[in-house]
Amino acid sequence: MTVSQVFYSRWGTETSSHPGYFDDIDRIAQWIAWGLEAQMTGFSLSTYQMSTIAVHQHKEKFGTVRVYCTLASRSKVDRQWRAHLASWRKKGEGEGVPRPSKKKFAEDCLSRDMRWYRSVYKSAIASWPHYEAAIRKCADSDLLLMDEADLERAVLSGQITKAQSDAYFAIIREIP
Repeated sequence: MTVSQVFYSRWGTETSSHPGYFDDIDRIAQWIAWGLEAQMTGFSLSTYQMSTIAVHQHKEKFGTVRVYCTLASRSKVDRQWRAHLASWRKKGEGEGVPRPSKKKFAEDCLSRDMRWYRSVYKSAIASWPHYEAAIRKCADSDLLLMDEADLERAVLSGQITKAQSDAYFAIIREIP
């Protein structure tokens, strides 16, 4: 089912049927930014960082959602790595468990962040389907928001290599 899109690129051009368009887009940008950097608490009440995504800025700009972010932010990966290493020392150092690789840990963080990014953006699109064009238009990681056909076209056009596309295809199939 196709939803009719609402999109305005200049202040003052919205119709009376969409008087709060630019405020809505700004709130969606804020919602996505908070979602990308989400934390949760468990039964222990200690917070758990859902991702290593660093959001640098979020706003409405030219009628589009803008969320400037870095996946697998070095400072956040380093912080989680130190906690991971401390946990390994407590549990496995004397048990013959091999020391974890920081490179592998960082790759796992990036992979997890890519999935989280797609999930948050897909939730925003599902929540505001009439603003999908405004949400997708300026996404930092737009490849993560494509469907399989669009990604295949990106590979065929040379926008990305076949090797690069494998990770994206896996994520797209996991989080439709």
